[in-house]
Amino acid sequence: MSARLLLVDDHTLFRTGLRLIVQGHPSVEYIAEAGSVAEACALKMIDADLVLLDIQLPGMSGLDGLRLIRQACPKARIVLVSASVAPDAVNEARARGADGFLPKSASGEDILEAISCALAGLPCFPASNGNAPAGAKPADGATLTSRQLDVLTLLCAGKPNKVIARDLGLSENTVRVHVAAIFTQLGVNSRSAALLAAQRMGLVSIPSHDTV
Repeated sequence: MSARLLLVDDHTLFRTGLRLIVQGHPSVEYIAEAGSVAEACALKMIDADLVLLDIQLPGMSGLDGLRLIRQACPKARIVLVSASVAPDAVNEARARGADGFLPKSASGEDILEAISCALAGLPCFPASNGNAPAGAKPADGATLTSRQLDVLTLLCAGKPNKVIARDLGLSENTVRVHVAAIFTQLGVNSRSAALLAAQRMGLVSIPSHDTV
């Protein structure tokens, strides 16, 4: 996939640093920049795949401008970027229809993983414990994509991420993103718990070892 990104932040230094990180992502082909919601909309990037949108912007904030950005970049996933990681800020981002939330304190690896997650069509909000959200809902309401089911099947077969990536033709980073999403959907935080939850839901079957 060759992705087109739009970085919207009024701090040139931060924007430059972010650009240096995201340009290292294997799927990123083109990066545009803007310092405000108005500048971003004026670019008319209707083919943008992902927008990293700062919440604190001059004039119109990222939260208030999210709808306008969505109109200007109709097919793009929009991830809000903020210096705050307070639950209220994350919840507000969700309520406004953002596809993800990225703290400015995130490491380069976390940023690249968030990009992979967003480009894969998955929500990328910070988890309260670093893996699956605390108090995640029971697995009964889980909905997994076909690719996530592929990953889950191999995960339950005991295969490590490296082997899963090879077998499915994915990068290890993408597999990690899928595994994190699976954990969130199943309400678990370990592979063994994922296996038990998947068995209970009938998502995977364990071959019979009965002898004739």
